[in-house]
Amino acid sequence: MTFLLLYALAWGGGVVAYVPLLTLILPVKIEAVVGADKMALLSLTTLIGAAVASVVNIGVGVLSDRTVMGERGRRPWILAGLILTLCAYGCIYAASTSVQIVLAVAIFQAAVNTMLAPLSAMAADEAPDSQKGMIGGLMGAVYTFGGIAGVLVTASPAFGEALQLVMTGALVTACVAPLLIVSRRRGAIIPAAVTDRSSDALRMRNLARVWIARLLIQVSGTIFFAYLLFYFETVDRTGLRFGPQDVAAQVAWLSSVVTMVLAPLAIMAGRLSDALRMRKPFLIVSAAMAMAGALVMGVWPQWAPAALGYVLFASGASLFLALQGAYAMQLLVKPRHRGRDMGLLNLTNTVPALIAPGLAYLLAGKGDFTVLLFALAGLTSVALLLVTQIKERSADQLRHRGVRQKSV
Repeated sequence: MTFLLLYALAWGGGVVAYVPLLTLILPVKIEAVVGADKMALLSLTTLIGAAVASVVNIGVGVLSDRTVMGERGRRPWILAGLILTLCAYGCIYAASTSVQIVLAVAIFQAAVNTMLAPLSAMAADEAPDSQKGMIGGLMGAVYTFGGIAGVLVTASPAFGEALQLVMTGALVTACVAPLLIVSRRRGAIIPAAVTDRSSDALRMRNLARVWIARLLIQVSGTIFFAYLLFYFETVDRTGLRFGPQDVAAQVAWLSSVVTMVLAPLAIMAGRLSDALRMRKPFLIVSAAMAMAGALVMGVWPQWAPAALGYVLFASGASLFLALQGAYAMQLLVKPRHRGRDMGLLNLTNTVPALIAPGLAYLLAGKGDFTVLLFALAGLTSVALLLVTQIKERSADQLRHRGVRQKSV
């Protein structure tokens, strides 16, 4: 249990590393630098950053596979990524032109993925299948850290960009360092499950379904979180006591409320999926929540219903991603290639950022998000359909079937 808690805290640090920066600090900086061209520059920055993140995540995953059997496992790579991420914040602060912002974000994406790639593979390595739902729930729950960090760094209008970045870096370090200090040596590597040919084919079909479903949910989520501030600047605020200049702080508070609701839900869902030895029902419900949230935000662009829609979408998408991650880790049966395989699975985190900017600019480039939100509801509905097609067997069923086949 100590490892699970330390790991969840470190994963929360990874969330803190990018959520306040990419959803609040960076959009404000871009708006200050280019003004009316903010959508174009944010789209370009997101696009290039995602390409860099995709390559680095797989590359570092492969490199960490070579050290996984060593005394410290993947931990040296996590430490290197943490140090590089802190340095990347300095690059973000120093950027003062469009080109410099794009380069700085690319450097940041390379740095933070050097930390996140081995960290994600560590869960597949050292957490047994019977606890993967729990660790997935904890990973979903600690997304609260990103919302809380956003509130902290925007708590006062007097906080400048430099202080916001320093605060973010300090929070990241405080979350990641305990895992590296207390858990200096790796735990036992979880062996591959014994499967026969039929169960292996089933595993690959299920993996393909949840990979595509996650990709669709992530495309929607990437757009939501990258353009969230701009969307809420367009909604009707009649009767509210805050003006346009306070929208960033209000969005940060809204995000914190979402993550506070999500934390207990994610842990309960993860633990219950372990107890039931099933992930599919939870994936279906969470995908349906995300779809409903997107529809509400598109149909009712007033602050209260839009906020409710965002709560539904963000909670559903985050629950889906957490439990899908637990399910996918359970399907990875080659310990020496889990860094590589998690990197390939994590393309669902980065490839959407290649798709999302163009889609967002095409459908909402003029500042009207209605058509875009309906399109995202369509994507999440396809994800929902895919997860209903999963033919799920528990890990125990697969192992027992494999043992029976070997004994015949």
